Amino acid sequence: MSRAPARGAASVSGLALAAAAAQRFYVENLTKTEIARQLGVSRFKVARLLADAQDAGLVQIRVTAPPALDAELAEGLRTRFGVPAAFVLRAEGETVLDQRRAVGVFTAGLLQEVLAPEDVVGLAWGRAVSVVAAAVHAPLRCRFVQLSGALPRPDVEESAVELVRRVAAGTSSTAVTFYAPLAVADAATADSLRAQSGIAEALAEHDHLTKAVVSIGAWAPGESTALDSLDPADAHALAAAGAVAEITGVLLAADGGPVPGLAARVIGITADQLRRTPDVVAMATGDAGARAAAVAAVLRSGLVSALVTHAELARQVLALPDPPPR
Repeated sequence: MSRAPARGAASVSGLALAAAAAQRFYVENLTKTEIARQLGVSRFKVARLLADAQDAGLVQIRVTAPPALDAELAEGLRTRFGVPAAFVLRAEGETVLDQRRAVGVFTAGLLQEVLAPEDVVGLAWGRAVSVVAAAVHAPLRCRFVQLSGALPRPDVEESAVELVRRVAAGTSSTAVTFYAPLAVADAATADSLRAQSGIAEALAEHDHLTKAVVSIGAWAPGESTALDSLDPADAHALAAAGAVAEITGVLLAADGGPVPGLAARVIGITADQLRRTPDVVAMATGDAGARAAAVAAVLRSGLVSALVTHAELARQVLALPDPPPR
């Protein structure tokens, strides 16, 4: 007489039943209730059979990313930095402008997939976000909120106010905007501006954000809207303090930690408000050599939940060594 299977080990007949349940669930798309009826078992038993099928290697699930995406680089970023989601566009051999457009259009499509009418969405200001604004058109019917003030730039046609209003108009949504510079000369001036009617009401919306879209700037001339709003001496002092990355005026060191010295002068969302926002999508484009350290710093900060970038920049980020502790 043969011995009975050890406790916890499935018999051949048990594995056959598990395979039958898996076939119906994964291939035929039947519900667990339908499978239970067909196999003459309980719904609880179906769940156990599906687990047995996976444990025994009877089910092999393979996920293939769309050709335009590099799944290996995305998984590398997720694994190393612990960011919940990463999307890496191949965009090989394209110009910086082409890469920025690809990242912006992809992010616009992402918003159209995930936004719901109850969402309150913060929008940063800059070149990549301008591409998003031009590409998103679905009737989202949510609320878009300006994240910070801005400064005139020849390569960004719209002001922060115009950008948010255009997105809202194109998606049958509402807009919350304010007129202010991104950063001012001193904290007293910033406090005075934040207290003004209109600006105060708009900034209060940052406590209610459910999602936000930002772009990652490197702390170098032409690579950060915040840096470009400062005089060279201030910019140099903040670099000496460790600043390598910027998001809507929030400065970060290489290890992802905050860099003091600018926050009190910024008219916009704070690091704490950004951290409390459930979903923050960060776009990273531009020259890979100039931006890689900034992207790595933002990923280490824990401020963002998703990154959208291109393959050249992703490879540079993954090639960077970890920074020494401060």
